[in-house]
Parts: sequence; structure tokens; C-alpha cells
Amino acid sequence: MNGSGFQPETFRFLEELAANNTRDWFEAHKADYQRFVRDPADAVRGRLAETLSRLCGHDLTSKQFRINRDLRFTRDKTPYNTHVRMAFWPQDTAFQGKDAQPPSFFLSVEADHVRIGAGCMRFSKPVLGSFLQTLETDNGEDIGDLIAHMTAAGFEMSAPDLAKVPRGFPAGHPRSGLARHKGLAVWRDVSDIGSLQGANGHEAIARLFEPALPFWRWLMTLHAHLT
Repeated sequence: MNGSGFQPETFRFLEELAANNTRDWFEAHKADYQRFVRDPADAVRGRLAETLSRLCGHDLTSKQFRINRDLRFTRDKTPYNTHVRMAFWPQDTAFQGKDAQPPSFFLSVEADHVRIGAGCMRFSKPVLGSFLQTLETDNGEDIGDLIAHMTAAGFEMSAPDLAKVPRGFPAGHPRSGLARHKGLAVWRDVSDIGSLQGANGHEAIARLFEPALPFWRWLMTLHAHLT
């Protein structure tokens, strides 16, 4: 089971955890968590990193987020996340500051679906400046075309961070909506979890990212100009 990827028991455990989100219940079912969630997720993450690396042409590193929730700054004191989340980014890039990240791929395994994403949740200040400058030029048309292509493939774009365009950007510009973003990512929910299970599930998951690869490469080019 450990090396075989996600199974029906993986999703069943997450559903039961959502209904019994207490330390006592988790401790009583910790062996199930390790067998059906933690160990398969470790196997999937390693295989998915290799497959995505081949698809995007960059060696990727990865991170799996903790099952324990950070309870310091929230009123919701339920102790555990009811999902499994991973991120993948190029080994030759770096995080800048507290939140800024390089172009990444994201995977969230939920109880009844899988959510995939690609992009940057937050640009560094130099990348944000380059992004806004690019939007003002003819080169900015490329990102509009890419987003339209991904929307047709079932992706949705992250919500804008600003209510208005930033200072200095033309308010009437045709890409003023994109200028309200401090980062840019696209997301898609997949409810057919059966096709993503088993020893080859990571390959099926990787294929879900393919429509977002041109968008991800566009962001990599944006970052490359500043390195």
C-alpha cells in the first residue's frame, strides 16, 4: 500500500477526519493516517516531482505541508487539516522575502476532489514591477491569450488583490484587471478522483497540469529577466 499511490482509503480517511477533527480521534487512527495518507502522499510527491520535471524541462523540488494546523492566529481551533497539500518549484529558483515565491505547481487532495494550481501566489517586488511593465506593452497580450486558453480548459484565475489598479498604471488600459494582482495563479478542481489513484495516479495528475504549462513558462521568463 505504501508505495502504490492514493487509494479510496485515502479519501475516506480525509472525509472521516473532517467529521472527527479531534486529537483523540486522530491518535486512535494514526496508523490509518500513516498507511493511507502520509506514506502514499510521500510516494506520489516524489514521482510527481519527477514527472512534472520532465514536462516543464526544469528539475523541481517539492514540499508537503503539515497535517497539523497552525492555531496561533485563528479562531478555528480544529487541530488538523482535512486535505493533503504539496507544492513544486524549480531547484534553481528561490523564495524572496516572507511570501514571494517562484513559479510553482500546487496540488491539494481533498476528501471528494483534487485541486491543482500553477503560478505565483505572491510576486517579489522586482517581479511585480516587471509584471506591471509587461502588461503595459504589447508583450502583455501573451498572458491574456494564455489565461483565455486555460479558462477554456476549465481553469479559473486567482482573485485580484487590489480593488483598484496600482498607482502609475493606466486605469483605462485593457489589461488593468490583471494589474490588480500582486501574484498570478490558475486553479482547477477535478472530481474524478478514481482516475488519479493507484501506482500510476501521479501520471494522471501530471497530465492535468499540461494546459497550464505555457502560463507557467511565461512566469518563468518573467522571473528569468531579473536573475
